[in-house]
Amino acid sequence: MKIKVFKSQLQGTSPTQLLRRAGYALIFDRRLQQESFARRFGRDFYPRFHLYVQDFSDRDYLFFNLHLDQKKASYAGQTSHSADYDGDLVTQEAIRLQSLLPAVNSNALKNNVINTDVLNSLQAELPVIEPKKQSFWSKLFN
Repeated sequence: MKIKVFKSQLQGTSPTQLLRRAGYALIFDRRLQQESFARRFGRDFYPRFHLYVQDFSDRDYLFFNLHLDQKKASYAGQTSHSADYDGDLVTQEAIRLQSLLPAVNSNALKNNVINTDVLNSLQAELPVIEPKKQSFWSKLFN
């Protein structure tokens, strides 16, 4: 799930600082020479939220590319793994991350011109989902 973040929302802090405050740790993949961030659920490495920052130096926004890693790659030499790119947990985490950012005023949104390249056309808007209220017993058996 892609989350669009305006650089003005960061209020002078870096995306790294914001994500560290949100509970994410920096990961550097030496093989790919790429930085990413992870937020674990507990002591184990998996499952975890995994996030890449796509920063465009010539634009006034960036993307947080968020997904949920279910487990480590099963086979030696494989980089693919079980990941959820949408779903309730990913949506709730995206809403939590957006709640840490100050709101963008409507004038900034109107004045923002986005080039329509492939990445931007594939960007999905984050739906607002109210959490479902469940009884104590249904939480135990679902």
